[in-house]
Amino acid sequence: MPEQPPRRPEKSSTERARRAARDQEPVNRVYGEPLKIEGVTIIPVAAVRRCGREGSGNEGGGCICVNVRPVGLVVIREEGVSWKPAFDVNRLVLALVALFGLFVLLGRRRN
Repeated sequence: MPEQPPRRPEKSSTERARRAARDQEPVNRVYGEPLKIEGVTIIPVAAVRRCGREGSGNEGGGCICVNVRPVGLVVIREEGVSWKPAFDVNRLVLALVALFGLFVLLGRRRN
């Protein structure tokens, strides 16, 4: 009987999660399950961004985080396909705060 290779030790759930995140790195769009409502098919679309790095070997690993945000909907009707972008309130608020901060800084420079 041929000799079998030694068994690898079981990996921790953290290591499995890191590996899954690393495997998904090239993915930047995710399409959800299609919903059928009154003859119209709706497919939600999200943008995925992976950040953080992990160490190699026994050095320990860094934080790996995955950021997912809605981008819009693909709407399929008999007439054709259309795209409905998602409105991101957080980005609007961030832009307004940044603009307000810029006005405050410019106002202080003039005085």
